[in-house]
Amino acid sequence: MRNDFACRAGKKRAFLFSLEAAFSLTLVIVASAYLLSFAPQKEEAGEFLACSDAAGALARLRAFSSQEKLQAAVDDAGALLGACVEADGAGLRASSCGDKTGEIISFPFPVWSGGKLQDARASCHRST
Repeated sequence: MRNDFACRAGKKRAFLFSLEAAFSLTLVIVASAYLLSFAPQKEEAGEFLACSDAAGALARLRAFSSQEKLQAAVDDAGALLGACVEADGAGLRASSCGDKTGEIISFPFPVWSGGKLQDARASCHRST
């Protein structure tokens, strides 16, 4: 009788361990499938930081106060970076390049214009 009880208890433990092993294996498979989602980004750190600096400069210069000031600031940023820089917000839009397509690094930020807080965005086209 005691042997029978020990046998049943052992089977229950084995079943629980097999469930635990199956669950762990499932987690490993799911984690490895999503591992590629967390791969390093394509843009290089230099391009990212340069575009971030350009966006910060546009905000600090209060470039969104007029179309002429925004265009001049975007042209200067594009010339300094040697890249295509675009900015839009507060009803204004400026670009230092023509109809360029491809991957874009973009930074949204708030600007004060016309007596209210508005959304603005500075973008750089990735060099390929």
